[in-house]
Order: sequence, then C-alpha cells, then structure tokens
Amino acid sequence: MTLNFSISSAATIIPRDSSSLEFYGRWLIEKDQARTSAPGASVQFSFEGTSIYAELEGESYWTVEIDGKEYPSILTGSRQKYALAENLPIEKHQVTLSKKSETPTTEVILYSLSTNKEGSFAKPRRRPDRRIEFIGDSFTVGYGNEAKNSTDGDVFEKTNATKSFAYLLGQSLRADIQINAFSGRGLVQNYANHTPEWSALKLYEYTIPGIAEKQPNTPLWDYSKWHPHVIVIFLGINDFQGDFDHTKPSTFDSVYTAFLDKLRSKHPGVRFLLLSTKVWPSDDLTSRVESIVKSQKEKGHTDVEHHLMISENTALDGHPSENAHQNMANQIRPIIARLGKWLQR
Repeated sequence: MTLNFSISSAATIIPRDSSSLEFYGRWLIEKDQARTSAPGASVQFSFEGTSIYAELEGESYWTVEIDGKEYPSILTGSRQKYALAENLPIEKHQVTLSKKSETPTTEVILYSLSTNKEGSFAKPRRRPDRRIEFIGDSFTVGYGNEAKNSTDGDVFEKTNATKSFAYLLGQSLRADIQINAFSGRGLVQNYANHTPEWSALKLYEYTIPGIAEKQPNTPLWDYSKWHPHVIVIFLGINDFQGDFDHTKPSTFDSVYTAFLDKLRSKHPGVRFLLLSTKVWPSDDLTSRVESIVKSQKEKGHTDVEHHLMISENTALDGHPSENAHQNMANQIRPIIARLGKWLQR
C-alpha cells in the first residue's frame, strides 16, 4: 500500500499528500496517522541526511534496516519520537521499519517520520511486482521463535515476525507480502475453544484485527486495495490440537472450501498453497487438508496445492525456532515461485 505524505517541513513527513512512503501489510491510513496490528507490517522510505526518527505509539518491537544493514531494534510504547539511527553518512539512505511483535489485543500508530534539520525525504525504491499473502496462526506469526527452548522467556520478548518463514520468503522472493496471522486462532475453533466467536477467519475481515474484539465497528479490510498472486494458508493447528473437543471434519472442510471460494472471488486468478503439519494428539490436520485439495481438484480447480510442513518445534511453548522457520521457508520457496510463475528460466 502506498501512503501519500506531505512534507510539512524540510525534514518531516506526516500522513497527508505526497508519495514518500511505501506501506506493506494491512494498515489503516487516516489523515494524520497510520495504524496497524499486523505482525511483520512495515514501511519503506528513502531520505538524505544523517539521522532518522519515527513518532510512534503502541507497544511493539521493531527492526530497523538501513541500506541493507540491520540496526539495533527499538521498543515503542507511549507516543514519542524514537531514534531509528543517528550519525549516518551524509548521503541517500534506504530504510525499512518492520514490526517484529504480534499485537493481538491492540494496535500501533505511526504519526510522522523526521530527519536531522538539514535532511530531506526522497522517492522510495520501486515496489515489488510479486505479491504473496500468508494467512495463519502462531506458526506463521513467528511466535516465540527467538527462544532457546520451550520455556525460555516471555512471548512478547521472544517473538520476531521478521524471522518468520513468511517474512523470510518475502525477502528471498523479493515480494510484496501481507502476514495476516493470529496466534491461538483456528479456522473454525480456537485453541482450547478460547473466545469461540473470534476465529481467525472473523479477525481476518478487519483492517486492524488487534482492536476488533473491543471495537467491532472498526473498519473492515477493503479487498480491492491489494491483490496477491499467491495465497499461502496455514490454518487448522488450533482446530485439532490439544486434549479438547476438536472441530468436526465435515465442518472444517466446508468452512475451508467456502473460504477458498471467497478468496477466488476477491482475487481472480490467485493460486493457493495449503499447508499442514503434524498436530498432537491425533494428527488430523494433514488428512483434512489433503481431502480438501482432492475435492477441489475433482471440482476442476487447478489453482490449489498442498504441502506437509516439517518443523522442529523447539522454541517457546513448542513452536518453531528461527532455524526451523528458515528451513520451513526453504521447503516451500520453490513451490511458491512455481505457483507465482517466478521461476528463473
């Protein structure tokens, strides 16, 4: 999503009428602010100067990449101006500010970007032509992936969406991505039947899902704003995991099928990669997804494939580690490239 900004001074841009920023992921763009709750949401821009600052509000960790080099992460909270980098060489710089954290019950807000007094903003680099959407749960978020083991620390401290398989694939395939993923949520039923009225599919309808439960009148997502070439769906772990009553197979299949039909209607020509993985205790997910893909093909749909994702779940609360996410990205990169017709000849 391109956000038009105006230069209110030689060194500050705010949400009004120019073309100095590129936003990736779902953002709600308003008059003087840009709001999001999506893991891995980012903003890219270029500036000439020695220092760069962002006025932000909301609790999140952020990665800062400047000219291809990763700078120290920042932690935001109350509304204030945060230094992204200072004492840079006096030249044009390319910046990517990416949201590492999942904010499932809140949002973050970007109010402005500013440089040192003599600095200025320039046209950002060209937006990628390739577009991939990732729809999933905690495995797609990158939940706890920086933890050394299953009990190593707090989920907020240890989650890094920019090290998730989804974000890594966006980087390696040079694609414009959205990560629409919700920890603990299922296609039909959430883990342990938590907040059953707010499944992943219901949250998916909102521009800022993190505030939807408390503010159900918050804006819905406008599908016409962004059309992916490939959609990767990794849902169902929470429908079938744990020592609880699980989603009925027939219900799971019908809801999944209806969701595919809806996405086809919103994004004509899109192609799908449906993922599954081994789920405790009964390992029902893969058989369900295989059955759905088989049924789709019998109906004449040639736009859908399945992949069984293999991962070592050694990080926080039994989730994939950073290394596992890299391996997961490696597993499906050639499949996505083929579906998107991006294989180099």
